[in-house]
Amino acid sequence: MLKLFGILLIVAAGSGIGFSQSFALTRREKALRQLHRMSVLLKGEIQYGNASLWEAFEGAAGKMQGEYRDFLKETARRMQSASCRPFEDIFRECAREKLADAGLSREEEEDLYALGAHLGYLDLAMQIKQLELYQWEVQRSIRELQEQMPGKKKIYQSLGIMGGILLAVLIW
Repeated sequence: MLKLFGILLIVAAGSGIGFSQSFALTRREKALRQLHRMSVLLKGEIQYGNASLWEAFEGAAGKMQGEYRDFLKETARRMQSASCRPFEDIFRECAREKLADAGLSREEEEDLYALGAHLGYLDLAMQIKQLELYQWEVQRSIRELQEQMPGKKKIYQSLGIMGGILLAVLIW
């Protein structure tokens, strides 16, 4: 009886691992959508609100939620208080601290850091162009992920279940 219970737990654990990987893809898609929304808000604050960079971050933070709001607020606060530090460093630090658990891939994180590297020192028109470029890159990532997601989700879930069953059979 105890052995049967242990085998059921192994199958359940394997299934759980597969489903958690599936949920990670969904989480990554939501993170990309939030980053796209954030870039649209920043662009609007800069272009139409004629706001300085820290004011744009502060204004966009009021329209975001969760870790993205914290990221924007903290970046704006550090920009105001530390004028001698480069914006790129402030942006990268805040992104690493506040968006570390967003579920982004390494490439997507590097794209975000590149936005911070190019956003801080340019004039208004170039800041808007950089935000538009970042929006395009995020939209591309979202499209690619949406194309891959159904197949990858099935694979993750199936491998989790089958791996759990295989391990259970091997232990039996």
